[in-house]
Amino acid sequence: MSVPSVLFVCGRNAIRSPMAAALWRRHFGEAAQARSCGVIPAAFADGFMVAVMAELGCDLENISPMALSGVTDPPAALVVSLSTAADRLARQYAADKSAEFQAWPIADPSETPGSREQRLAAYRQTRDAINARIASWDLPPKSA
Repeated sequence: MSVPSVLFVCGRNAIRSPMAAALWRRHFGEAAQARSCGVIPAAFADGFMVAVMAELGCDLENISPMALSGVTDPPAALVVSLSTAADRLARQYAADKSAEFQAWPIADPSETPGSREQRLAAYRQTRDAINARIASWDLPPKSA
């Protein structure tokens, strides 16, 4: 199975899309082409995201959130929206670049209230949901 180049899009490029790009490279190797962006980028990466990714050995402390409008060529073969709020613009971007579009609606863990541990648990759940979706690319076709 060939691994496509991918652009992950979410709302702010501070949590889900940087997680996804890092997990894509972690799963398929550093040579795998994966980038991330947001519709309206945050000023900096989310600290809880940085912490739960560090648990897997992924250092995302110095990422700089980027806007979808700032993504340059080469275009990705696959554009994945991780946020329903980003779907319309990500779908349009994919169409403009003749890329495949997929929507992977993943909950935004920053909306989870509670203690630090409860919030970290929500971030881990988001990370693990993205990781499971990426790992499914390895699955052989199911027989009828």
